[in-house]
Amino acid sequence: MKNTPIRFLVVLGTLSMVAILVVQVYWVSEAINKQEEQFNRSVQMALRNVVESLCELNGNDIPSSDPIDQLSNNYFIARTNYKIDLSSLDYLLKAELQKRGIAQDYEYGVYDCQTDRMVYGDFVSMQDQNGKTKPTGKLPKLINDEYYFGIYFPGKTAGIVSSLGIWQLTSLLTLLILIFFTYALFVILKQKRLSEIQRDFINNMTHEFKTPLATLQVSAEVLENEASGERQKKYARIMRSELGRLDKHVHQLLETSVLDYGKSKAVVPIRVKAVLDRVVEPFRALPGIQWNEKINLTDECTISGDPAIFETIVFNLLDNAAKYGESLIRLTASKEAGLLEVKVSNDGREIPRKERTRIFRKFYRIHQGDLHDVKGFGLGLYFVRQGARSMHGKVTVVSSPDLTTFTLTFPKAS
Repeated sequence: MKNTPIRFLVVLGTLSMVAILVVQVYWVSEAINKQEEQFNRSVQMALRNVVESLCELNGNDIPSSDPIDQLSNNYFIARTNYKIDLSSLDYLLKAELQKRGIAQDYEYGVYDCQTDRMVYGDFVSMQDQNGKTKPTGKLPKLINDEYYFGIYFPGKTAGIVSSLGIWQLTSLLTLLILIFFTYALFVILKQKRLSEIQRDFINNMTHEFKTPLATLQVSAEVLENEASGERQKKYARIMRSELGRLDKHVHQLLETSVLDYGKSKAVVPIRVKAVLDRVVEPFRALPGIQWNEKINLTDECTISGDPAIFETIVFNLLDNAAKYGESLIRLTASKEAGLLEVKVSNDGREIPRKERTRIFRKFYRIHQGDLHDVKGFGLGLYFVRQGARSMHGKVTVVSSPDLTTFTLTFPKAS
């Protein structure tokens, strides 16, 4: 894979995940704030009613100003200006909080003016779950001499968070997506690194093979020319043939690596008919093969691209037709509406529908069990696809039990 798409994918994915995380944190924070505001209002209303009820029970006047103050996030006080009965306060607090659906554990106390200290009342568990919230056992007092009582919610924050419901689920899903994305990113980068190692190894290996192969080919040619007996000449010819086949594979690997890197040679006008005439020459006289050729092109018909790549593309298709066909190879070429079409057909076995896209993958070959009657690396059709794309063209395949046809299409033919 090229570096640019990988970088784009990483940056885009990271920005998307950061955006999702920021939005999730924002909405969860908003939900917590809304819940906290509602909780504070409910507690203040409950305490106001408690103060009014205490004043009515004792026959005292109800304070004219707001008697409720919130001293901290979870500590509230209520001024009564009169002495407070702890037993009545306990009953009224529980009743008012339950009426408003407040299920938070709390503890309360009453300020004693005579001793100038907070008299601890009790810890009240509204959920009947021992040990869920721990009481503090003491409450802070104000620096004044009024009668008031204080109520403290030690588990307020945890209780509000636990009441978020759907927001907890969405936060969990966001966390899972973040973990999955991080893992996927790690796998992609690891695969990219392995692909680069594989590509560098193949490139280095093929470059190292070129020099000894050339030396062996020259040596085999000398042996064939200087051989005294027919048997020696036969083995020399076999050596040259096999070395030529190996050199062809090495050349194909090198050309494929050039396309993988996105490097192309100078783009020049290609005289299509001349290239086709040169490429098809060795296939016209194949033994046991019916050759069918129809090239409806003028000598001046050209397309833009790399001549070597175009020649190799056509050669690979013809070579595959010779390998997999039984008795027929057909080549047709024509130009219509500014498009060049080159079709190569053979009468070999039908390519299964599910394999018709896979055969263009790098190193892919159709699985045929333990049968290896056709040699190769699985690079020929991969090169055809990549080469056609480098020239802004495409390759398609249509296969039936009687005929398989590969079609090359190139734009801007003139």
